[in-house]
This record gives sequence, structure tokens and C-alpha cells, in this order.
Amino acid sequence: MKDTVLDLQALKTFVLGIEYKSFALAAKHQHKSTSAVSAHLKKLEMQTDSTLVKKEGRYLLPTEQGEYLLSYAKRMLALNDEVLETLRCVDLQGTVNVGLQEDFAEEILTECLGRFSRINEQIHMNTMIERYAGLISAIEDGSLDISVTWQGVKRTPYSDTIAHTPVHWVSSPDFPLGHFLEKNIPLPLVVVEPNCLFKQKAIEALDAERIKWKVVYQSQSLGGVWPAVHAGIGITVRTSMGCPAPLEIIKKGLPELGNIGVQVHRSQAATDNVKEKLIDLITRVIKANYS
Repeated sequence: MKDTVLDLQALKTFVLGIEYKSFALAAKHQHKSTSAVSAHLKKLEMQTDSTLVKKEGRYLLPTEQGEYLLSYAKRMLALNDEVLETLRCVDLQGTVNVGLQEDFAEEILTECLGRFSRINEQIHMNTMIERYAGLISAIEDGSLDISVTWQGVKRTPYSDTIAHTPVHWVSSPDFPLGHFLEKNIPLPLVVVEPNCLFKQKAIEALDAERIKWKVVYQSQSLGGVWPAVHAGIGITVRTSMGCPAPLEIIKKGLPELGNIGVQVHRSQAATDNVKEKLIDLITRVIKANYS
């Protein structure tokens, strides 16, 4: 076993398969055949002399040994990415001004900006958390170099839609949805104000199905929405990105909300190597998690 070297590509397949609960979806995500993905899993099981997955219903879940490997695999893949970023980014210097909508703050700050800052200590990074309209305005006037937003009604000249992710109804675990629907009582909504893309999606979907609703709680930030939903004041509409436990996605009883795009915007001046490297890193992380 000392001479055994685990295959990073096989580990990536394993991690994706567990996260998707399906190695067929992992194959599709990596543009590989299902036989190639099966070969990756068999190789890992042979190298570790362990059964790594078990079937429960329609899903594949990790065994106890699989859980151990999953934890190590994520660390090994992250280290691999960090090594590559370090070698590619040597000698980068400059200042980058980055703006994020609140939903992306934890994910991108942790996986992208934090890693980028550690690798490139000579780069000065300024980060701003702001609503959609504020970020678009800052891109247009040049005070931000890069921003990550949901796909809204306004498109900047230098923007790309890099992923799509499902939009969900979200509630506390004990929210009595059936009571409101059966009694035809207006559904209480918790929203971000004003001009929220998700609020608009919710209202359009409910109106189309002739489901009564009323806004019972409004917040200027997403940070104010989650506690209100957790308290059972009402339900909200959001993606799973940043959705805190123990809030739950409502899977039936309400109309589907479709997907929403994730966009990366850049100012016209954001063309140097530092900014391009950061945009590339942000794009890869978001595509890996949400495409």
C-alpha cells in the first residue's frame, strides 16, 4: 500500500458522485461516459481495499469508509487547486475591488477570495457586499473591478452568465404550509425589499396559480430574512446557496420557480492579469458547485 498513489481525477469523480448522489450525474458533469466513472470508483475501491458506496433507494451514499475518503478527497483536491494557483500566480501584483451579493459572500469569500489572498500576499483586495443595483452601478462607474450577482434585468457590457441554479421555496421545518393552502389563507412571504428578483419570481408564480399571498416581513438584507423564516413568520424564495440549517426547501404544494443565472461582471478597465486570474478562479468554483 505504501507505493499506492490515489488518482486525483478519480477522487474528483468520487466527490461529485457523492454530492450528486448519482455517478451518472457526476459523469454528465465531467463530460465522461458512465463506464469511465465506474472505472474510477472501482479503481479507488481497489486501491483502498474498501467498499466506498452503498445504495439506498435510488441514491448512492458513502459507506463509513467512503465518508473518511470523502473528507480527505476534498482536502486533497483543494490543495491541488491551491498549488496550481500558487504556481500560476507568482509575481502578480496590484489592487482588485470585488463586489458580491449577499448570497455569494460565504461561498466565494471562503473558496475564492480567501484562497486568492493567501496565494498572492502582494495583492491588495477590497471586498464589498451590496444589493444588485448597487453592484451594477459600481461596475458602471468603475469603482468595482469585478462583481458576482444573480442574473437581473440589466446587463453590463462586460458580463457573462457562468451558471444556473434552481430557485426554491424555503421555510422552517414546522411551517404549516398545508393549513394555508387548504384554508385558502394568504401565504405569508418574507422578502428582501425593494426590487428583489426573488420576490418578483415568488409573486409571479403564486399569481399564475391563483394562490393568495401577502408580504408579512421585509428586510433590507438577506441577513434579516433567514431569522424571520426560521421563526415561522413566513416563507421565502431563494436558492440553496447560503441557505442555513435547519431551514428546509419546500418540495411540493407550491409552483416551481425555475432557475436563475449567476453572472460575473467586470468593469471595462478590468483587463489585467491579476483580475483575469481572479475571474477565472471565481468562474471555476461557481461552475463546479452550481452548473
